[in-house]
Formats: sequence, C-alpha cells, structure tokens
Amino acid sequence: MITGKTTNELLKLLSSTNTRSSLSDLSDELDKPENKTSFPDFLTKKMLEKGISPGRLWELSLIQRNYGYQILNGTKTPGRDKIIAICLSLALSLEDTQRALILANAGALYARRKRDSILIFSLQKRLSVLDTNMLLYDLSEEPLS
Repeated sequence: MITGKTTNELLKLLSSTNTRSSLSDLSDELDKPENKTSFPDFLTKKMLEKGISPGRLWELSLIQRNYGYQILNGTKTPGRDKIIAICLSLALSLEDTQRALILANAGALYARRKRDSILIFSLQKRLSVLDTNMLLYDLSEEPLS
C-alpha cells in the first residue's frame, strides 16, 4: 500500500486519516523494512539508473576510493558536502538530492541560505563538483569538502 508512494501522496493519505486506528495502521506500514530506503540503497539505485560505476563516481565527486566504497556498503555515513558532491556527479535533480540528504540525515538544502542557494543553482545547472567549488569560492563561500 505504501511502497512506491511519493511524499506528497503520503501527506494526502495522512491528512485523510481520521482515526487513531488508521493512523496506527499507516505508521505500522511505514515502519516495515521494505518501506525504508537507506542512503546506500538509494545511491546504488541512482548509479544503476545513470550508468555510472562506483569508481567513476568517486573520481567525479572527488571522494577517496576507499571512503566511497565504505559509503556504498553502509559502514561510513558521508557528510552533507560529500552527499552533495555525489549528487552533482550523478547529475541528480534537486528533488533526488533533497531525498538523498534526508535519507542520510544531513538536512535538506534551504534556498534562503546563501551557500545552499549556490548549491541549488549548481544542481539545477548540472555543474561539476569542480565548477561548483569554483563558483562557491568566487562568491566567498566554503567549497565542498
């Protein structure tokens, strides 16, 4: 019932829930393992969709190879900047990037923050990590680390 629904669809379902019993059923459904996506699972899926190998992804995102494989197998959780670098390298949409950040508990991009607005621009314009870092530097912001 829940699998495959977007966040907006889930919000509509939640707003139409009128009883504690139906809320309990919904929350139990959300808590099932098959309805939970991990960041490594999401990343693996996007790499397959984009046809990018792990080695190429680490090269494009400027992430050390060993660390990248630890991200993929779930033994390391990347920081916000690394997640954004990965998303830039995969040319993910802003929506997919926000999902990746949320899955990794790294906080979504917020357009009212100067640095975040530059990152959103970079994602929308499909800039590389290097070009994004140059843009951040030119606008007096910290590059992706």
